[in-house]
Amino acid sequence: MTIRTRWALTGILSGALGLTAVAQDPATPGKEKEAEPAAPAAPKEDPAFKAPADVAAVPADAQKTESGLAFKILKAGEGKEKPSKWDKVKVDYTGWQSSDGKMFDSSLKARRPGQAPEPAEFALFQVIPGWTEGLQLMVAGEKRRFWIPGEMAYGNEPSPQGRPFGMLVFDVELHSFTKSNVPDAPKELTAPADAEKTESGLASKILEAGTGKEKPAASDVATVNFSGWKKDGDLLHSTIIDGQPSQIKIDQVPIKGWTEALQLMVKGEKRRFWIPAALAFGNEGPEGTPTGDLIFDMELVDFKSTPKPPPAPKAPDAPADVAAAPDDASKTDSGLASKVLKAGEGTATPGEDDFVKFDFSGWKTDGSSVGSSKMPNGRPMAMPLSKAPIKGWTEGIQLMKKGETRRFWIPAALGFGNAGQPGAPTGDLVFDIELLEFSAPISAPDDVAAAPADAEKTESGLASKVLKKGTGEKKATATDSVTVHYTGWRAEDGKMFDSSVQRGEPFTFSLRGGVIQGWLEGAKLMVEGEKRRFWIPGNLAYDGQDGRPQGVLVFDIEVLKIGQ
Repeated sequence: MTIRTRWALTGILSGALGLTAVAQDPATPGKEKEAEPAAPAAPKEDPAFKAPADVAAVPADAQKTESGLAFKILKAGEGKEKPSKWDKVKVDYTGWQSSDGKMFDSSLKARRPGQAPEPAEFALFQVIPGWTEGLQLMVAGEKRRFWIPGEMAYGNEPSPQGRPFGMLVFDVELHSFTKSNVPDAPKELTAPADAEKTESGLASKILEAGTGKEKPAASDVATVNFSGWKKDGDLLHSTIIDGQPSQIKIDQVPIKGWTEALQLMVKGEKRRFWIPAALAFGNEGPEGTPTGDLIFDMELVDFKSTPKPPPAPKAPDAPADVAAAPDDASKTDSGLASKVLKAGEGTATPGEDDFVKFDFSGWKTDGSSVGSSKMPNGRPMAMPLSKAPIKGWTEGIQLMKKGETRRFWIPAALGFGNAGQPGAPTGDLVFDIELLEFSAPISAPDDVAAAPADAEKTESGLASKVLKKGTGEKKATATDSVTVHYTGWRAEDGKMFDSSVQRGEPFTFSLRGGVIQGWLEGAKLMVEGEKRRFWIPGNLAYDGQDGRPQGVLVFDIEVLKIGQ
């Protein structure tokens, strides 16, 4: 069923907590199995699935909500009661893309040969916003047609997953719904005077005593029942609705308040927590993230320790001085220590904006390996030095000459820290780095600051100019892949931020998605062999994405190949 979303853990907080499920039955209520691929669309001539005549646009007699959802009642239902977003519904539906009338999914079509069609069942908070809102308007037995804007469905652009995009049209019949057991919000939405408080500001009050004295450690796995609310009493989620507790690894919960809270409890204890925004998701966050102070009623059903993994074996190539920098190593003010193992050429060293290519081997201070570019199938790293993944590399490589090999002892503060990122090595690190080559950034074109008067412009605001005519005639379509060479600069200062030309590696991408909108649109204008300069406005590039270049971006793109 294509309208379902996938939940990291029992649909918790509409997925905002993103907790890690541990040893949980994937078929249990509230944690939906990932949707099976939708059955292939029926031929358009099949009258059972033919797009309605008004699929292309919302008709004048349709009703609209403030969100932009449009609908029309096709069959009246019974009674007056309507489902809430927490209720489980049973429906039949068929969905079409408004843009081309293509039917992409239907509960009325058998999922497998020989299998009879059957209605879909799901909780309303687990589906696209257009469904969550629309079905709350219906009564049992009613059938409606919905015109759902892309922003209330899967977006307005093609995705790598091949999901339908743009406005979607659904015929939905609500057969029945089951009311969920929704817990009432606490009367005390702010911490009372008699609540316990920790130094961090976490407040709590025991609702029911537990048994024993042992408390879980941060590395333990906890089985937890919970209900959570915003400060205004709006319910976030509850395992009462799911009908079963959640299992989580305490130190992997992405809000500090939960990690701290669970370590205060004993088995069987029920406690109410008032979690300040600083220990939750803050006061500002992306849409769908619960911001501000939060309230949770939590029951620690059980917890168990996870066995510690055995220490990683010492790598055979680990240097003898891996544990600490020797006395004769040189040190910078930041604490970075290094020792030249092989002299380089000349006197020139790279700058922070230079493009560098280097080989590396790395270890933790216990001698266990953290990776090497010289492993089988490995290859040198190639990137602008400013984009190196750790500060120790950015600082250290600027000390080196071409051809030089140097050993670095990098403190955690210049590496990945002590807390760690998923998959990243923590603590102090040691790297042997050989600087193969470096070069200055490719100079920005004279017209980098703004598109010239003779540039072509599309309705979206994308501007471009042909630098070299192509040799082919075919232009890429939305289903093609394209192989290109490119260089990109920021329009505001002409700074180069990426280049496949300097890497010496062409880049291949699909026009179904996965790259910025300006590239998806621009590539469709080009033929093989063509080279074009694009001025891409921020709203078609990375504006609003942390760590990405902002504002207008300028790209020189050459299409090497269209298709696989």
